[in-house]
Amino acid sequence: MPAAVLLQDIHAALHHTRGAAVAVVCFDMLHEQLQFAGIGNIAAHLVQGSQSRQLASHNGIVGSNMRKVQEFPAVWDSSATLVLHSDGLASRWDLDDYPGLLHCHPALLASVLYRDFRRGRDDVSVLVLRDRQGWQP
Repeated sequence: MPAAVLLQDIHAALHHTRGAAVAVVCFDMLHEQLQFAGIGNIAAHLVQGSQSRQLASHNGIVGSNMRKVQEFPAVWDSSATLVLHSDGLASRWDLDDYPGLLHCHPALLASVLYRDFRRGRDDVSVLVLRDRQGWQP
């Protein structure tokens, strides 16, 4: 199911709530592709080798004020790492400042970002995704 369709369903389900910032990522492992759609203060960073790319979220509140839903495609292969986080985490982090961290377990990467960049005045969500083949213990 496309990410935009899922976001529309979530928007309808949250209609009678305060709403939320939401990101949906759909993976097509067979074709090494992902589709990203985000609404609200959700940051998405796709890292592949030495390349880093941000995936854009549109302004709005899912369940309340969602104007535009747009999917952004990207390549997803065994070298890719996707870092998603809420606005409770400062966005000024740079994985180059942490040599080797990108090759550690995704939970460790998320923990270090939380430890070093949480704002302290807001809730924080950090999610790091990687193909199992992309991580070697």
